[in-house]
Amino acid sequence: MSATNNRSSTTMSLHHRTTNPPPPQQNLLPLVVTLNCIEDCAIEQDSLSGVASIEHVPLSRLSDGKIESAAAVLLHSLAYLPRAAQRRLRPYQLILCLGSADRAVDSALAADLGLRLVHVDTSRAEEIADTVMALFLGLLRRTHLLSRHTLSASGWLGSVQPLCRGMRRCRGLVLGIVGRSASAKSLATRSLAFKISVLYFDVHEVFICAF
Repeated sequence: MSATNNRSSTTMSLHHRTTNPPPPQQNLLPLVVTLNCIEDCAIEQDSLSGVASIEHVPLSRLSDGKIESAAAVLLHSLAYLPRAAQRRLRPYQLILCLGSADRAVDSALAADLGLRLVHVDTSRAEEIADTVMALFLGLLRRTHLLSRHTLSASGWLGSVQPLCRGMRRCRGLVLGIVGRSASAKSLATRSLAFKISVLYFDVHEVFICAF
């Protein structure tokens, strides 16, 4: 009878292990939070793969506690961060300022808040080119006026036509770019795709080049 009980106990134990697998091991990687405007953090995830866990925190989720639990925080400018987000940063965190436009202001603010801020030289050429191209196209096609007007107007088609005056096509235009920085080259690539001719002028080398 003892042997039977032992076999029953062994069977029950094996059944318990089969039906109730052990909980998965928790992620032990440190959390790095991004407070950028762009939610897509695929580049950061690829760069820190296996080193840290990356998560974007929008301003609408400041109260989730993610910022406080992060080991490091990525942002572009501490001064431009809303005050509500600044107050959630902690002295034990490493605050990485990526390509800050005004280092002195960010450094002074970090000192007042008691934060460890490190300026990181990083190229935002692609993001700058995207934004400039979007603004340029918006001016040519007057999308900022059309969008605002069509959302508020009742006689949609008839009332919107006067706003279309002055609208221009992209192809055949010439875009002048002063300087040959990485963002300028990225903007030129996008402009050529829209069949816009590009004229470079380098103020340092007195260099003119047309594409």
